[in-house]
Amino acid sequence: MQDNLMLTPLPGSSGCFVCDNRGVNDRTLGLKIYWNNEDKTVHIPFTPDSGWCGFSQVVHGGLIAAVLDEAMAWAVHEKLGDWAFTVDFHLRYKKAVEPEKEYRAVAGVVEADRKITTEARLYDWEGKLAAVADAVFLPGKGAARQQAG
Repeated sequence: MQDNLMLTPLPGSSGCFVCDNRGVNDRTLGLKIYWNNEDKTVHIPFTPDSGWCGFSQVVHGGLIAAVLDEAMAWAVHEKLGDWAFTVDFHLRYKKAVEPEKEYRAVAGVVEADRKITTEARLYDWEGKLAAVADAVFLPGKGAARQQAG
């Protein structure tokens, strides 16, 4: 894993299932999110515990999808300055994700036009690819926009 990156902590979203770090959502995963301004990517390091498992000590795929979606959403927010909504999401698992091991989700914006195309990768503690995702986001409108903080 790349541990020598210059990462800036992001605030997380109050009440979010994935990144609430303010105690608003008592069921949050409470993951910390970081921005790498050099390559314009979001990083979410995490160590799932056995409570994340769905089958026989394998982390539930839905939780992995949520983390990768969150990483891509924050990449859109940080690169473009506003929130957008996921409208299309594709995920391919490359290997089982194990509890009590370290992982890092890394995401970035690939293209931003009327639609915003993103991609994310999940790496294990050895830097091996565990999952790959891509998504399309559309900008939010009016009161539906989510706000960090």
